[in-house]
Amino acid sequence: MLKIVSTLCAAAMAVSVPMAAPAVAMPLGSPVVDQTSNVTQIQYRDHRHNDRFERRGRDVYWRGHRGSREYRPGYRRHGEFWFPAAAFIAGAIVSGAIANRQPRYVAPPTRVYRGNNAHVEWCLNRYRSYRPADNTFQPYNGPRRQCTSPYG
Repeated sequence: MLKIVSTLCAAAMAVSVPMAAPAVAMPLGSPVVDQTSNVTQIQYRDHRHNDRFERRGRDVYWRGHRGSREYRPGYRRHGEFWFPAAAFIAGAIVSGAIANRQPRYVAPPTRVYRGNNAHVEWCLNRYRSYRPADNTFQPYNGPRRQCTSPYG
């Protein structure tokens, strides 16, 4: 089935493209260019790679000095030892700034009832779901409510 559909689509495109071609097959006018110009033609030179690799005759210079482009055992590389340390220090500074910016949650101090308080005893006897820590109880409908007793 898919082969039939793709064949029909190809046939439809093959028929429709030549019909549309005569509508746009008209020569376009060429733009008129003024022959007098103050532009001086120079040879193009790509300056993107000049700071890394350069050839002077038979000699090859890598970053301004003769030597190997890649690391070679037994040879000391100059001027590149600080990159890992700089990356570590920059990462530590950025992560420290991000860590200090985040809000911290500080739990409120819990209230501890010492001794037998008449208000707490009255609320405990009246409501099964009473919590002395925040002086609330859970009614059958709705959110938790504050317990109000005659003892205040």
